[in-house]
Amino acid sequence: MIRSFLLALLMVSTFLPAFSQQEKVVLKLAQDPASLLKTYKFFIQEVEDQRIIPGAGLGKVVLFGKDVPAMLPGKAEKELFTYWSFAAPKKEQTYLPLYISIKDLSLNEKRVAPNKVTGEVKLSVKFRWYRNMQPVELTSYQTAANYTRPEREYDYEKLVKQLLDQSLAHFQKWMSLNAGKNPALARDIQLVFKEIVNNDPDTVFYSPKRPLIWDDFKVRNARPGSRFAAAVFTSFGYEGRSYPKDDDLVVEIGLKTFMVKSMSWGRPESRNASTLRHEQIHFDITRLVVEKFKARLLKADLTIEDYDSEIQYQFLEAFREMNTDQERYDGETGHGLNAGAQAEWDRKIAREISAVYAVQ
Repeated sequence: MIRSFLLALLMVSTFLPAFSQQEKVVLKLAQDPASLLKTYKFFIQEVEDQRIIPGAGLGKVVLFGKDVPAMLPGKAEKELFTYWSFAAPKKEQTYLPLYISIKDLSLNEKRVAPNKVTGEVKLSVKFRWYRNMQPVELTSYQTAANYTRPEREYDYEKLVKQLLDQSLAHFQKWMSLNAGKNPALARDIQLVFKEIVNNDPDTVFYSPKRPLIWDDFKVRNARPGSRFAAAVFTSFGYEGRSYPKDDDLVVEIGLKTFMVKSMSWGRPESRNASTLRHEQIHFDITRLVVEKFKARLLKADLTIEDYDSEIQYQFLEAFREMNTDQERYDGETGHGLNAGAQAEWDRKIAREISAVYAVQ
């Protein structure tokens, strides 16, 4: 009797540790060559666990008729980083450094009948990267799977790995479809300039092959109170558009340099070659300021996140520079009455205009 009791006690002692090891289910995400991506242009930079309860836990599953925790061997961000980094290894520094945020990763089961268990596994992630230290949201992926199984051992690892593989495959497909199309993937800015010339009967657009003529000055009388012989209204502006191309965002700046006929005037008695030449230099100065505007933009710290405001700022600065240059020109030449100074400005501006169009 005593021997039987001791034997029974020994059997309980023998099986108790083995049973206690099954008080939780640990999912080991083994690296599988089948999960390797064949083509990609990104690598896993970091994985962040942003679940309400971060860590290794996934939920609860049914084991031997009772609920036990399901978990990863270590923290989710570490385990998934290791798993995804195997599928998309870091090969090129030119690749996109991908950050993945885990919003949901859970595995839960319940026993609904004898030898019948239902379960649900969920995964929700967001993808982003950092450009100039600013986060750029890319895309997200959310999926869930429901299943019913008999009450026996189950391959939870395979179930979770399928969802993880699908999420990375989703991003790979999204990136291939959006490359060269979505500004979010652009790595840098490429500035492109072009001159705009429209057909406007009241406007003369600048061209070195088309100097001003007196017929461009529609107003034949001076402005009331003006003592000058003539005045030309010149200005410049820009139109911008952007579009992705390869790994860059192309910012196209359309530039227009023009004079407005209906706002330009000349006294009938002053319509001679020297006066017209003085007004032409005003037009040339405006055109040269456009080149300065372009140079400002090429030196400016343009970012994809906020390039437009910087372009507007540099435009205003160039516009102020134009007014300063025009006032200086009139001041040094005495509005064209100082022949020596006027001749010097003629030579100076002619050289600069020739240099601009010699390289175009």
